[in-house]
Amino acid sequence: MAGGSSGAIPSIYTLPELVRDLGSVLTRVPALWAIWMAGRLPPALREKIIVAVAQVNACTMCEHAHTRMALEAGVSDAELAALENMDESAFDRRTWLAIAHARERTKANFAQVDEDASQDGVIDALGAQTRRDVEDVARVMTVANRIANTLNALPDRWRGQPVPESRLFDELVINFLFLPGAWLGTLIAATRQRKSPFSVWRQARGR
Repeated sequence: MAGGSSGAIPSIYTLPELVRDLGSVLTRVPALWAIWMAGRLPPALREKIIVAVAQVNACTMCEHAHTRMALEAGVSDAELAALENMDESAFDRRTWLAIAHARERTKANFAQVDEDASQDGVIDALGAQTRRDVEDVARVMTVANRIANTLNALPDRWRGQPVPESRLFDELVINFLFLPGAWLGTLIAATRQRKSPFSVWRQARGR
């Protein structure tokens, strides 16, 4: 099964969940543009959050791709290892709070929460805008993670290792919609890495 390094069950999509979450992400396009294109969130912090979220969602493909992007953004091998081991001591307090907040919101599936003392602490440390940016990055990457995991669920089913709670119809439709884009991304990565696309695809899937 194409799980994360922890052996966790990959988070997958049903079609109604996918439609709901894509609609939510579309409402955040201006914020996402400011984060990615205008640099409102430092690239190194953004990539640390992305890798941490991919680990929560057990998305091997996204973790693999964004580990490379994190290194290019200036994240060290030691920091990436600390993310894998959840080693708080490797990060300054503000960075760790951002990572931990992204992980907690991802685990909670971004459910509505009442403001409490812990949320106040995050706002005090990060600022209200940065906290929203951290959540937006976690949200959009969770969508990407769950799509990638559902793409992988179909070949896993063929191998006799179906992902728990994943449905064949959802896997077929999501593969039809998103597999061409996934292969385009693989071709771009293969060109940059000067490797075979099939090698990059297998490596990203942890095979």
